[in-house]
Amino acid sequence: MTFLIIDDHPVILEFLESLIKQTESNVEIIKTYSVEDALLILKSNQIDRVICDLQIKSGKSLVIPEFCCKNEIPYMVFSSYINKSLIDSLKSMKITGYVSKGSKTEDLLTGIRKLIASENYLCPEVEQEQFIKDDTDTPRPLLSKAEIRILKAYNNGLNTDEIAELLHLKPVTVRNHRARALERNLCGFQELTRRFIFWEE
Repeated sequence: MTFLIIDDHPVILEFLESLIKQTESNVEIIKTYSVEDALLILKSNQIDRVICDLQIKSGKSLVIPEFCCKNEIPYMVFSSYINKSLIDSLKSMKITGYVSKGSKTEDLLTGIRKLIASENYLCPEVEQEQFIKDDTDTPRPLLSKAEIRILKAYNNGLNTDEIAELLHLKPVTVRNHRARALERNLCGFQELTRRFIFWEE
């Protein structure tokens, strides 16, 4: 069985490797720090199981779950980021397991055992969160590709005129994209930015 582990913290990579080897003796483990490398590995190797973080500096958070879902590879998320909308989104991507980084080692071991057996598992912290709908929930924003480019530019500190020049648009077009994004997501700009950062960056 070949595992791919994706996390941008070397200590976590080593910790996960040791737990997998403790659980399964006949296993090959490939580790990487980046989403880009992970995708190359997934496309060029026979990977049987994946464990990934959702917040990796060099890649979008849901690229790996989306790839695993599409290619029917059992995967477990090991991440600090949990909320109801995120759990619902991952369930739609046929997640096998989800363990919070704040969980006990025994919960993580259970998650790894269940992943090896292709059985579903949510650690107690994640299991509880899926039933809670409160102000800390972060729904995924509905954005077009143009709106994503514009929000990234705003998040980089550019103003409307600078974004228009950068993207070869008229300032009114930039404002229209921003307004449509706010209208579609039924929130103000600060809230949209918070959701955008959580899901897209």
